[in-house]
Amino acid sequence: MGGVAADMDRSILRSMKSQRGAALAISLILLVAMTILGVATLNGTRLAEKVSSNAQQKAIVFETAESVMNSITSADDLGTRLLASRYTLLEPDPVPQLTEPGQLSAELDQTNTFGTSVDVSADASIQFCGEYPTPGTGMDADESVVSKIGLQFDIRANSNIANSKAKAAHVTRIEDTGLKLNGRGKCIMPGS
Repeated sequence: MGGVAADMDRSILRSMKSQRGAALAISLILLVAMTILGVATLNGTRLAEKVSSNAQQKAIVFETAESVMNSITSADDLGTRLLASRYTLLEPDPVPQLTEPGQLSAELDQTNTFGTSVDVSADASIQFCGEYPTPGTGMDADESVVSKIGLQFDIRANSNIANSKAKAAHVTRIEDTGLKLNGRGKCIMPGS
């Protein structure tokens, strides 16, 4: 019996000598493969985080611009503001609106628990675009009579996030009626 056990011990020793570190080499190869897979996963996660952050910033500036425009168009003094943008009869420049952008920018600034902040800023303006005939008026109307005419105005709102490329610019054209003054605006046609 002692001879059989000794033969087994010798064969195990021969087998171990012939391997010469194969298990170590395979382990190192597996370790390198797992490291490469881990680094690739981290890069993918980092990219997904950037995409998510950019989408969030874009949504913030979009909503800020829309909120500014909504605040201006629903303001009680909208008629007065529109009239103020018609301060000259020939191509008046846009009139900055200061109240709504300042309030909304302050409300939308955000700070997270890590102390980083998102500084949202906005600006808005109203610009007179011009006069146009209202339905029912014709070319043969008596021009000596002061008449009402259709008026067009552009309300523009821009918002952005500081230290970011996230920006939004929105424009809405609204119509009103007023006295005919033969005024001419210089608004850019939507879509051009």
